[in-house]
Amino acid sequence: MLSENKFSKYLIYAIGEIILVVIGILIALSINNWNENRKNRISESEYYCKLLADFELDRQNIAELYKESQQKIETSKKLLLDLNNKNRDKSFLVNNYLQALRTNAFSPSKVAMTDLVSSGKLNLLVNDSLKNSLVRYYGELDNLLYQLEINRSKSIERAFLYDDITQFGHQYFDYVAKSLGNEILETLPNNDWHLDSESKYYKQFRNDLILFLTMSEREKQHFDKILKAMESSYNQLKKVCILN
Repeated sequence: MLSENKFSKYLIYAIGEIILVVIGILIALSINNWNENRKNRISESEYYCKLLADFELDRQNIAELYKESQQKIETSKKLLLDLNNKNRDKSFLVNNYLQALRTNAFSPSKVAMTDLVSSGKLNLLVNDSLKNSLVRYYGELDNLLYQLEINRSKSIERAFLYDDITQFGHQYFDYVAKSLGNEILETLPNNDWHLDSESKYYKQFRNDLILFLTMSEREKQHFDKILKAMESSYNQLKKVCILN
């Protein structure tokens, strides 16, 4: 009986030890999970603010590019009137033609989203509404960027369709004139097609300006679509970044 009593006490003690160990493990796991969740929420908050910073930068760039598109429209309109009125020399027309043609590509900032996707951390964003909104936006953004690039390529391609570029007036491009030198420039044709509304170069020049004007209007439309597409995500990011 004495031996059985000692065994019972030992068994109770052993079970108690096991229970204490299990409780200790559970507490440790709970603390570890709590600490891991805390780190995840901090990381989530940081990503929200990084995403917002990318959006802010994109909005600033779009605002500048939108302004440039409007300036190209105004330049094209003015050149069309100058061409028609024949009150400008070819040097002025050609150099401003380049201003109407010149366009800068929109390169969005995707630093935060690229990091989230490439690192497999997209699941850190527990706000499903915002996460889905971001995925939709970046998918739509890729399509709009493709359209912008097509738009830009068409304008640049159009400027090199002249069958005789020397007739177009290369000698009036300052940077080309310096490279060629006066001796070579004197060998190039120098006619006044800009004064002859029946000249094919006059017509092509005019058509180019109309195309540049149209493409610039389309650029503005694409920029408006990008801003509209980002609106939902942008507004949500402003709230969660402030709250966190």
